[in-house]
Amino acid sequence: MHPRQARLEDVRPDRRVIVVGDNGLTLRFIKNLIDNFAFHVIAVIPAGPGGQRDEIRHTAQENRRLSVLETPHVDADTIREAGLTDAYAVALMDQDDVGNLHLALQIREMSHYLGDETLPRLVIRMYNRGLRDHMQKLLGDDGVFVKSDADMVARTYAAAALEQIPPGDIDIWGRRLYLARAADPRAQAQWVVATGNEFGVDMLPDDADEAVRLLCLEPEAARRWVRPAAEKVAQWFRQSLHTLRRTFSKGLWVAAAALMAVMLGGLTTLLTVNSLNANREVGGDFWDALYMLAMMAAGGADPDTTDHWELRLTHVVVVVSGALLIPVVTGAIVQAVVERRYALAEGRMVRAVRDHVIVVGLGNMGTRVVETLRERRVPVVAIEKDRDAIGVRAARAAGAQVLLGDASRPETLQEAEVKYSRSLVAMAKQDSANLETALSGLECKPDLRTVMRIYNPEFASLIRRNLNKGRSLHEASQHSSYSAPQVAAGSFARELTDDEILETIPVRGQIAYIAEVTVEEGAWLDDVPAHRATVPGSHRLLAVRRETGGIRWNPDAGFQIAHGDTLLVLVTRKGLNEVRAYCRAPGPAAAGPRRTGAGERAV
Repeated sequence: MHPRQARLEDVRPDRRVIVVGDNGLTLRFIKNLIDNFAFHVIAVIPAGPGGQRDEIRHTAQENRRLSVLETPHVDADTIREAGLTDAYAVALMDQDDVGNLHLALQIREMSHYLGDETLPRLVIRMYNRGLRDHMQKLLGDDGVFVKSDADMVARTYAAAALEQIPPGDIDIWGRRLYLARAADPRAQAQWVVATGNEFGVDMLPDDADEAVRLLCLEPEAARRWVRPAAEKVAQWFRQSLHTLRRTFSKGLWVAAAALMAVMLGGLTTLLTVNSLNANREVGGDFWDALYMLAMMAAGGADPDTTDHWELRLTHVVVVVSGALLIPVVTGAIVQAVVERRYALAEGRMVRAVRDHVIVVGLGNMGTRVVETLRERRVPVVAIEKDRDAIGVRAARAAGAQVLLGDASRPETLQEAEVKYSRSLVAMAKQDSANLETALSGLECKPDLRTVMRIYNPEFASLIRRNLNKGRSLHEASQHSSYSAPQVAAGSFARELTDDEILETIPVRGQIAYIAEVTVEEGAWLDDVPAHRATVPGSHRLLAVRRETGGIRWNPDAGFQIAHGDTLLVLVTRKGLNEVRAYCRAPGPAAAGPRRTGAGERAV
């Protein structure tokens, strides 16, 4: 655990985070910290107008957990003035990689100069992947988190494209968890996260009626992303047919068909006509006839004037046709090679694709979505207007096909085989372009699943509700739209939370967490049945890991919890504080809850 990572209630209400930046992501990041995690934030912004400074100032006026420090120039002295020595963490959120790195190095140097033995956490927003991968060499590993908002949001958009509920796959303790809207009979275990209706949701209720989110445990034997053999064969067959169609032009198809008809006619003749030459019988044996046909087509059979006229005619026609077939096949191969090179150079489709995801826009975020999908072995067709975009090369390196063109045009989407696609993900920088692309896709395929990147979260919510009009809360949404800064802000905020929080689950404006807490000797949960570790509306026990390493998922009511056990719990923010108190050894200032008798509920 990081030295500054004290228990949440030990440092309230003055747990302080210094945040540098004035963009949209910074604003939403600050709101996440003060609303969802109860941090006190000091926002360091340049003086004057620009960015989201007015919104940050307005938020500070309405929320006592936010203070604003305005300065003409942000440097290490400014961070010290903001309270560096007492800060739990410093978050550098500007859209300037070199500037963020420079400031981070200054902060580390100043912390050492001031004799600060417990260095504050550093959360650094960094776009450049090459630089990001080497940051630890400069700043060390202790409490330094270097993240890209593209990496943060790619998981959410990829999950939505695959009809999963964000955040998608949750890998914890060697098992996979996922979210569902209704009970899944395939799940080994499932727990209610939220119930609700059009008026709101209740988190971690006792009653499973009207459940809108369920956390499901995938069976151990299940394997994802492995296609059945029959489906693989069908896909190979479709791709082969598509390749043949593209290899042969219409003229070559006609020529090849005519020559093959001649060959079949020759084979029939060899099977049905006997030579008049008494010492050579031809008719009747298919393999002998096929052998002679091949030799004739290759010009390897000697003429024989004593043969019946039908055989001599067949010999002549087959030899001539064979001589013509060779350049036809050669031309087709050359044409295929040239067309493939031309297609790659011009950004055209080079092979057949089915059940794929179309990703529009190969900027920083769009490229990361492509890579995330390809890591899961999902076929991807990426569409980009700018042939010089850096993401074009990265997408091809990941194994995606790249189509250069305007995705708002139905012709471009049709070339991307939108009729056979799984979903369309619009990741351009402009909201209008993403909305136009999604509507063009629906024009080509009315039941197309769409995922849109929309900057403003309120606008994204309005689009999502209107496109999904008529669908109940328990049905999978056909259309999804997310604000990238909103998604990234939540992920960045989680980096500042205690190590116990492993995953964040958003449900219609509310949040549940998956956390792990260790039971101390003498704690209220030491030597009690497992059902005591669940309190509706607060926390729910998912699994128990023994000190020896054994794990019991969804333990029954009689399973006995002991000190040293690590509990995996589904909690609300308030419930996390409660379960920590229940797992802590009793002390003068930490009175645990009253032990209850059988049938009573802990309070």
